[in-house]
Amino acid sequence: MKEETKVCSVCNKPKALDHYCSAGIKKGKQYFRKQCRDCFGNKKRLRRVHNAKWMAEYKTSLKCEKCGYSTETNSDFTPRALQFHHHNNDKDFHVADGVHRGMSIERLKKEMAKCKVLCSRCHVEAHND
Repeated sequence: MKEETKVCSVCNKPKALDHYCSAGIKKGKQYFRKQCRDCFGNKKRLRRVHNAKWMAEYKTSLKCEKCGYSTETNSDFTPRALQFHHHNNDKDFHVADGVHRGMSIERLKKEMAKCKVLCSRCHVEAHND
């Protein structure tokens, strides 16, 4: 029996179907992604790196809403100290998790709009109130 192959839409190499992630089953038929696992993984990795750089750059323009920690107030400022605090019970996901999972920047912005920006110290205090 001949093994079924498929051509990857990115690297244009024919590969066996076990090199592709499932895209689901519809009406009893198995569908696969257009990109092989390797190409899809590389794309996802690059997106996570891009999102992390974007987030670090974006955070440099922010400040803690409670104490004012920012580039203007602290010479040792680091954007990693700023965190997004969900003050309502409308959280879909942690913003940091969304960055590392490779979610779109638009989706991250939508989730960040629900949050207060706090430095790590004020964030811990907010959770202990």
